[in-house]
Amino acid sequence: MKVGELVEALKMRALPESSDDHGALVEFLKLYRDAVQLAVNNLWSLNNVPSIKTLHKMFYNELRKHGFRAHHAKQIYVYAKAIAKASKRNGGSKPVLRRLTARIDRYDYRLDLENRVLILKVHGNREVKLRLLSSNERIEKFKGWCNYEIAVKVVEGEVYVAVYFRKTVKPRRTETVMTVDVNFDNVTLAVFKPGGELLKLKRYKTPLRRILTHRIWIERIQRRYPRSWRFIKGVREAIRKHGERARSIAWDYAHRIGDSIAELASRYSSIVVLENLNKLRSNVDRSSSFNKKLSLWFYRRMLFTISYEALERRLEVNYINPVKTSSTCPRCGNRLESNGNRVMRCTKCGFMGDRDVIACINLFYRYTRCGGLGVPLNAPKGDANPRPMRGNRG
Repeated sequence: MKVGELVEALKMRALPESSDDHGALVEFLKLYRDAVQLAVNNLWSLNNVPSIKTLHKMFYNELRKHGFRAHHAKQIYVYAKAIAKASKRNGGSKPVLRRLTARIDRYDYRLDLENRVLILKVHGNREVKLRLLSSNERIEKFKGWCNYEIAVKVVEGEVYVAVYFRKTVKPRRTETVMTVDVNFDNVTLAVFKPGGELLKLKRYKTPLRRILTHRIWIERIQRRYPRSWRFIKGVREAIRKHGERARSIAWDYAHRIGDSIAELASRYSSIVVLENLNKLRSNVDRSSSFNKKLSLWFYRRMLFTISYEALERRLEVNYINPVKTSSTCPRCGNRLESNGNRVMRCTKCGFMGDRDVIACINLFYRYTRCGGLGVPLNAPKGDANPRPMRGNRG
């Protein structure tokens, strides 16, 4: 069984113990921001962003002279590298930092979660004491978890803290395999016994069309004001609202679908098999309408939430190469041809089926042939037709 790791952040407000603590924290965050900005400025003039080892030689001693602790220094140049690299990759201008925020390693703070006390070790061997404002219910969840880093920021005089926790999870014993096929318009899943018998078949609609509608409205507004939409407050506000609505729909759906699928997988004690779509965007070159849909498709978010919710329920998650899963005959391996209305037909053996269900079947075969769930590497294909095409579709 694979061992997984859960990572979550507990975000809350914090109150400095005294005005001196507040002043020392703000002073530290300003120095931290200025140090990151200085590192970004130096990296921006270079053709290539150096390695961490080179960055250590460039900045470590200088940062230590300014009173930063050893792990402060490392966080500063690692953060600066990430900012510079991202901006160069996206073709942006040199970043200018304004926010007062810092990430602090576990060696530079002491956390007493039960008593809601956080002590930060800042520059010049000083300490800042913060009282954390959080409910017992939220804190109770993280008992037994390991905290490894915090992020602290000051916004309009208010202090906010995010404590990052992780927990190792050993998956429980499983009895079935659930395969999940993610598409533009739907998410299809199938639950199989190790021998190939179908136990459950279910399909969820996605809200991509609703999100696309908001995108169309944004484009209409921009076409109506092609030269001035960036400068008219009301127009910018309309564009922002449509954008926020689209993002809200995507986030809400991703969380609901992740929870629903993981709960179903838990009920059947399933190993969850997902498609590995990491290189999807870089490998696709289709029509403009297809590319627009792809740009709005939140498949990464869906896959992440499904995987995370499954891991929370101590279920093993595996990723399989999805190439040609919906266009390969699961019975003979021949290439399938479209028969209309998302139905695929094999001209060699006569197999017919819904392309999304076929993808789920092929994902199951690819997983079991790799030795998953105790199935030998030379496992037979199983009875692909007609049994996997029948079953509970509810």
